[in-house]
Amino acid sequence: MKPNYRYDHFTENISATHAYTDKAMNNEFHLHNSYEIYLFLKGNVNYFVEQSCYKLQKGDLLIFNSHEIHKAVNLTDTLYERITIHFKPQLVRKLCTEKTNLLSCFENREKGCKNITLLNKSDVNYLLTASTDLIETLKSNEFGSDLLPLSYLIQILVKINEIYSKNEQTNTSIVSPKIGPTLNYIEAHLTDDLSLDTISKDLNIDKYYLSHIFKQDTGSTLYQYILVKRIALAKQLLLDGLSVTEACHMAGFNDYSNFIRTFKKITGLSPRNFSKNG
Repeated sequence: MKPNYRYDHFTENISATHAYTDKAMNNEFHLHNSYEIYLFLKGNVNYFVEQSCYKLQKGDLLIFNSHEIHKAVNLTDTLYERITIHFKPQLVRKLCTEKTNLLSCFENREKGCKNITLLNKSDVNYLLTASTDLIETLKSNEFGSDLLPLSYLIQILVKINEIYSKNEQTNTSIVSPKIGPTLNYIEAHLTDDLSLDTISKDLNIDKYYLSHIFKQDTGSTLYQYILVKRIALAKQLLLDGLSVTEACHMAGFNDYSNFIRTFKKITGLSPRNFSKNG
């Protein structure tokens, strides 16, 4: 049976890919144990981030921290091209200075806000060149190849923080008005009883219709969306120093055993080990 969740666990401190897809695809809502930089180059793609959805255009730059759920939907069989970079924030945090916080654009904003900005041609070319150098160096075994990836990543992060400090997000969310209230309701009541019956009753929508339009518009089930949102919240609570029991209940899980089981399935770690290694 196919799992209704996805969690990408990166073992490398830095990873990067220049990827191409020529088939329609609909990823699951997911999150990572890393921070992500995503540069969109070509395709017919909608991108969901938390409660928003964006119609991507060439040169869109998206960033995600490890607590923001997201997914890409390649709408047609046309070529979908993008560059993605993942890195462990712990690696970069120790390099930050009082003057230069390389993680600022990932952390100093509200969750699900200012994730996307449209780059000008010059910035696209800069990031494309630096990202290509990073990708090639990660594949290399030549002298210095163990140090150069971090050097390229620092350059990329400096540029991205410069861009985000100057630019306001201009992309408008295209979330359907049919499911927008549902997404907002889930965000506001994430730790409450969020059964399909409860949501449909409070929003005065037939539950079968609600389930259908949510799946139709997002490509995911309500259950999957809520589950990944709750695991993201639990991760944040654990990193904030709360106990496993506190994180369980404050993230909306009423069954402790189910929480332990679900957390480990999605993250690959038990909540206790995640706290130790986070």
